[in-house]
Amino acid sequence: MRMGRLGFVVAALFVPVVALATHVPGSSEVITYDGTLAPGTPATGTIGWQAPSDGYDWYCFDVTTGTPVSLTITRTSGDIFPNLGVMRGLAEVGGTASLPIVTESSNSTETNATLTFTPDFSGPVTMWVSTFLGELNGGFSVTMTGGTGRAACSSVVTPTGPQISVEVPGEVFLTGISSITVPITVKTAAGFDNDVALNATGLPDDVQLTFSKPVIPKPGSDIVNLTIKTGSNTFPANYSLLVVATGGEATASNSFPVTVYCDPPLILATNQPKSQTVTRGSVARLETASTGTGPFKYQWFAGNTGQTRFPLAGGTDKTFTTSGINDVSYYWVRVSNACGSADSQTATVTPIGSVAPKKKR
Repeated sequence: MRMGRLGFVVAALFVPVVALATHVPGSSEVITYDGTLAPGTPATGTIGWQAPSDGYDWYCFDVTTGTPVSLTITRTSGDIFPNLGVMRGLAEVGGTASLPIVTESSNSTETNATLTFTPDFSGPVTMWVSTFLGELNGGFSVTMTGGTGRAACSSVVTPTGPQISVEVPGEVFLTGISSITVPITVKTAAGFDNDVALNATGLPDDVQLTFSKPVIPKPGSDIVNLTIKTGSNTFPANYSLLVVATGGEATASNSFPVTVYCDPPLILATNQPKSQTVTRGSVARLETASTGTGPFKYQWFAGNTGQTRFPLAGGTDKTFTTSGINDVSYYWVRVSNACGSADSQTATVTPIGSVAPKKKR
């Protein structure tokens, strides 16, 4: 049955990202700081996915532009292969892992890992310790050099009023593989004197999010264009896109709805693959076309409509050329896009005449 726009949103899309987390926290993962890091002083903890699961530990420290930072983590017990990652800025109270990611490791085989980076900014960073989904439990020790310790994972000086504000557009609509550019306005308070880094989260992984200016030079106020480009596998749904601005010790965010919609494929009667007769031993050329929201994927099958036991190799285009036909044969095609599929009628190919016998030598 053909469904209207937005009639195909499924609740499964709104499962929190943490349920699928690996060694990199999803943007909905709540940041709860476990402590600060001081250079050369190890911090210890326990992580793992055995109930009650604790897949991430969080720390903070300060960095200075151009000064290399090194982070080393060692497993002290259990079955984990520990990982590290760094985000720019500090999370707001009750905030999530939506800060801009500076760097991260991807260690799946070793009991220790080292992560080094040279920041192009000065200010606080948030560091996470993690392990892969499925690793039960283990202890770790992590040491930082190159950074500076903090008194706490929050602003030392409480500013009077918000230091950064983010203004976003109203609801945005996209369809198929398409793109749209929207303005993001960042404002900073008088006397604010830091660069402001931007990040956006909340859309599927195959959606490209590009800021015309990912870092706004101090004092950090500007109007920046954000380009949103969907991919061939972007599932139609209602999403919420979160824009996060981080500068110095201040972080601000705002969100706006993004609706991705599409019309399922529909093969009209005039576009059905047509039955035909061919000279015995000759090939047949079958063709279809679909309405709806592209791009479309095609798969041709041998047999009657709905029989999927015999997919045809190379039959992945809107046209399909059979092999030589010597017996009555049946073909059909399934057309799919991001929000559904449509099956064609069966096309019957009938051979007539006979193939001339080969001459004897």
